[in-house]
Amino acid sequence: MKKSLFLLTLALTLTLFSCKTPQDITYLQDVEVNEPITTQGDGYIRFLPGDKLSIFVHSRDEQLMNLFNISGRNGGQNMMSGGQNYAPYTVDGFGNIDFPVLGTVKAQGKTRDELSKHIKEQLITQNLCKDPIVTVAFYDMSFSVLGNAGAGVKQISKDRITLLEAIAMASDLQINGLRKNVLVMRQEGDKQVPYRVDLTSAESVYQSPVYYIRQNDVIYVEPNDMTKRASTVMGSSAYTPSFWFGMFSTVMSAALLIYNILK
Repeated sequence: MKKSLFLLTLALTLTLFSCKTPQDITYLQDVEVNEPITTQGDGYIRFLPGDKLSIFVHSRDEQLMNLFNISGRNGGQNMMSGGQNYAPYTVDGFGNIDFPVLGTVKAQGKTRDELSKHIKEQLITQNLCKDPIVTVAFYDMSFSVLGNAGAGVKQISKDRITLLEAIAMASDLQINGLRKNVLVMRQEGDKQVPYRVDLTSAESVYQSPVYYIRQNDVIYVEPNDMTKRASTVMGSSAYTPSFWFGMFSTVMSAALLIYNILK
């Protein structure tokens, strides 16, 4: 009986300090193969007040092109227009831009494609241009990544960016980044709204309102508990071989003491 108790104590000690494979570093652990996943909304980035954009109008009539394409202001560059400098437009507080000849044009709530089609229709309807090709591009629009995930400001160059793509653009999470509680801060009107996403859960990722990233989003990845403890004065000592050897010796001494008392 006493020997069995000692062996049980020893087994528990070894179990306590045995190594196991971490379960919190793998993405989308519960994803089902060949099962379609529904996401939140269409994900297209839509213009908001304060956004900057470039607009280039192409026409066979060069004079018309010069009329609609204002160059030189603020050194803006539209890479889709032959590398020439064209003026960026800023969406004002009412959601509008001031476009040459057309005047006030509503941009808020529109995607790049929708705004392009709208301007093209207005140019044709008002007999200003018969054959316009309108290209709208993002200008200096971005999102930010902070914490344990290759921090930096990332430029937006495509119409849809998922949270996973945004993390990939930041060179992925570091191994000590906490995947179960990623914070995304989003400006909604006059409020900053926080969202939490568990990257190890497919449901949490794909059903999140922040699955698709928007301009000005801030993604923060906090360090895991081990890294937090290691940042303290004595925290890092808990992961050195000498610490575990000392702890093992202490527990074994306690187990032998219990054995001798019960013998």
